[in-house]
Amino acid sequence: MKNKPSTSELKKIGLSCLNVSLRRTARLVTSYYDSILKPSGLRITQFSILVGIGHEEECSITDLSRLTDIDRTTLQRSLEILKRDGLIRIEKKEAGNIRNLSLTKKGESKLAEAILLWEEAQTEITRSLGKPKFQETLKILSEVRKIPVLETYNQV
Repeated sequence: MKNKPSTSELKKIGLSCLNVSLRRTARLVTSYYDSILKPSGLRITQFSILVGIGHEEECSITDLSRLTDIDRTTLQRSLEILKRDGLIRIEKKEAGNIRNLSLTKKGESKLAEAILLWEEAQTEITRSLGKPKFQETLKILSEVRKIPVLETYNQV
């Protein structure tokens, strides 16, 4: 039987683990963006999905999964909610088992409303961190996502 980890070992993990730090930060940042987007009725996860769909000319669920780094099962649940709310269309293509995603007029309008709120949140985060540090943070996060050992786990 293994010995119980010491308090100092656990503290070291809490202070040095990239995953713990990223998850703590992500929860805090997500809560902030959610609170700013609340008047639109969207959460930041829904907002990012709508942005992804709006960004692509022809967007399949697989394309969107790769673009957003959201696994297909989680993405499918979110898409069903957005479809139920009349914000997106999910249309089966004639060939194969591919479904095309597109924004409805209501979805376009909701996204436009949410973008104004998102810009407020983005401006405040950028101002608080400082533009150079904000840009550097985005660069570092992009580099972390490209670490070879992590990329092998990001196969959709």
